[in-house]
Amino acid sequence: MKFWEFFKEMERDKLVFFVSLAIIGLVFLAWGDSPKSKTTTPELPKSSAQIESEISRQEKELAERLEGILGKIAGVGEVAVEVKLLRSSAKEYALNRNAGQKITNESEKSGINRSINENTDQKEVVLIKDREGQESPVLLTEETPVVGGVVVVAEGAGNPALKEKIVQAVASALAVPLHKIEVLEGGSGVVRH
Repeated sequence: MKFWEFFKEMERDKLVFFVSLAIIGLVFLAWGDSPKSKTTTPELPKSSAQIESEISRQEKELAERLEGILGKIAGVGEVAVEVKLLRSSAKEYALNRNAGQKITNESEKSGINRSINENTDQKEVVLIKDREGQESPVLLTEETPVVGGVVVVAEGAGNPALKEKIVQAVASALAVPLHKIEVLEGGSGVVRH
């Protein structure tokens, strides 16, 4: 009740002023939220923790796949593999980009000139629908992980011919140069990770 009493006691001119001010404020709020002024920002780059976990996940996945392949070679026995990636895989998606610039020059009678620059940059991932109506992004390029080195510990690596087969298998599977592959002989019961 005290709220309404405040307005009843207020002079008419002051009331009109406050109501006008409130309406102008609402107009500015609505105008500032218009679709023309909105810019969509692309997805932010991954944090270093996210990148580290992605690299670790890919290293583990590659090591497990190699252990499976190398374990099938006759005479290798128990095998453990460690893969070190310098960079994880990367995907680049197609983007629709709308960029624009609006320059407004204003001059006042008092001689003050003002220039307003308004830049907009909108980016959206291009989506396509499959036969079931599911949307998926359009993939432009996909880069494979960059392998820095591979260590293989195998029971049968003491045999030079078998060691060479292991090196060639790793080089072929990961497209890694031979100098980035180290194969060591392990005792019985090589620990898998």
